[in-house]
Amino acid sequence: MSTINRLQPNMAIRVVYHSKDGTWRGFCAPYDISCTAKTAKEAMKRIDGLFELYQEGLKKYGHPAHLAIKGISDEEDRRIFEKVLVHVSKDIAKNIQADFDAFVKQRETSFSMPSLKATGSYSYPMSAFAY
Repeated sequence: MSTINRLQPNMAIRVVYHSKDGTWRGFCAPYDISCTAKTAKEAMKRIDGLFELYQEGLKKYGHPAHLAIKGISDEEDRRIFEKVLVHVSKDIAKNIQADFDAFVKQRETSFSMPSLKATGSYSYPMSAFAY
């Protein structure tokens, strides 16, 4: 079976929000699973449970493409998701930049090897702009 038929999403976004009808709604993308509840905590618990069950089912059946990535069918969920996706994208970009900034800082580590009567230090990564 081709790889395209065995899609495994790299990210899932679970959201709980106060719906316009007064209930709390939860949904998960990219699976198009949703629930309603009286409280945000209850909605999150339900959507987390549905998420786990959905992932188990996908794994059991080899991540069939028609179930692994689905559009969000509920209109209100879609509107909320569009806003959440902008926020998540910005947050991911910020985290990538922070990780990159931490990575490029030069680090120096000392070491000692008594069996060789040797000591020293090493720096990594060597910055291209250190000179």
